[in-house]
Amino acid sequence: MKNLIDKIEKVDAATWTRLALLAAALINNALEIFGCSLSQGRAGEIFAVIFTVFAALCAYWKNNSFTHAAIEADEYMKNLRSNRR
Repeated sequence: MKNLIDKIEKVDAATWTRLALLAAALINNALEIFGCSLSQGRAGEIFAVIFTVFAALCAYWKNNSFTHAAIEADEYMKNLRSNRR
C-alpha cells in the first residue's frame, strides 16, 4: 500500500487536473444521455460538448505520466533540456 501511495504522490498535479476535467466532462455527458442534464437549454448542451472536446484534447495532447518509468523519463528529459541551455 505504501508503494502505491509513493507512486501516486509523484504524479504531477497538472496530470491529475487533466484527468479530473476529463472525468467531469465524461460524467456530464453520461448524465446528459440519461436525461439528468446539469446544463439547461441548447446553450448548455453546446457548452457541454465544447467542454468535453477541450478536456479530451488536453488530456490527449499533454504528457500524462502515471507509471514510475514514465515519471523517470520525464525527469531525464527535463535534465537533458536544462543541460542544453
